[in-house]
Amino acid sequence: MTTNAELPLVSETETAPGPSGPRAAQDRVRPEVLAEFRKHTASVLTGVFAGSAFDEVAMIPVAAAVDRSGRFAANFANRGVRSGASGMLAMWGDPVDRKAEADWLKTRHRDVHGHGKGDYADVRYSALNPKAWVWIGVSGMFVPLNTFTYCTGIRMRPEEKEAAYQMLRENFAHLELNAATGKLPPDLASATAYYDEMVENELAANPFLVREFAKLTRLPLPTLGISSFTRTVLTPLWLLMRPLVGHVIQVCSVQAMHPGVRAMVGYRHHPRHDLEFALYLRVLQTAWKLLPDRVLLAPLAYNRLRYEKLVRAHRRVGLDTFAAPPLPTPGCPL
Repeated sequence: MTTNAELPLVSETETAPGPSGPRAAQDRVRPEVLAEFRKHTASVLTGVFAGSAFDEVAMIPVAAAVDRSGRFAANFANRGVRSGASGMLAMWGDPVDRKAEADWLKTRHRDVHGHGKGDYADVRYSALNPKAWVWIGVSGMFVPLNTFTYCTGIRMRPEEKEAAYQMLRENFAHLELNAATGKLPPDLASATAYYDEMVENELAANPFLVREFAKLTRLPLPTLGISSFTRTVLTPLWLLMRPLVGHVIQVCSVQAMHPGVRAMVGYRHHPRHDLEFALYLRVLQTAWKLLPDRVLLAPLAYNRLRYEKLVRAHRRVGLDTFAAPPLPTPGCPL
């Protein structure tokens, strides 16, 4: 899968290739880079790339299902809130909560089947169709993978990209279907080849995709998590800001898209957008370096990191052994 993610503003110095093999690959994975990637999955900065997730509805049955639900038409910001909350549980919940969320999602999606309406009246869809289910999962995993360098300025080595993919795959494992065709690709190379094949043979420009991407400049305020009083207060300011906010999301999102998907969304790219994007990257990477985690991260991730820090502190005061100390060796005291 080819994107512009190989062109960060800030890069890390690469070392010369060393010996091959599992051990050599492991040695090239910097733990601090993976820790930063994990934080990136919960960063509020990724919101400017939200439109890159629209590749999901480039698959016609998915577009038909989402269009038929009417939730985009009602308030598609709410859909983003729900998806973000579910993603946080998948990445940052404990094992019990991750499995519970995956089971809940699969149970609820049993109801998502039927025929589309309007432009999709002849399209039959089923959310638990393995082809559609795996596509949604792979699409979701590529969003943090393709935006990490943009947000942080850190260039990952190939081995680190693979380790980051495996981190995501492990956390999303409970979402896999029982069918053999409902499994996520086993490694990043397979996932990349799968994505390229989907763009070539399964995805297509469609009215829903083009219409909803264009509507990013008319983002509604979400009704979830915001009181009616707060919405009333914020609405006038939001109406003034949302054309600019939506424009920033569009400019950033198309840069993180596969070129094939970028051609499907109907967004007209101008040379000035490249200059804008360079400016946005400077702002994002500066914010990544300067903002405290409390501001930068979603609350669940922030509290999870604090919990892990406290666990390490508790373990540091533990004994190395509970065995009794050895008795003094008898002998002449002199």
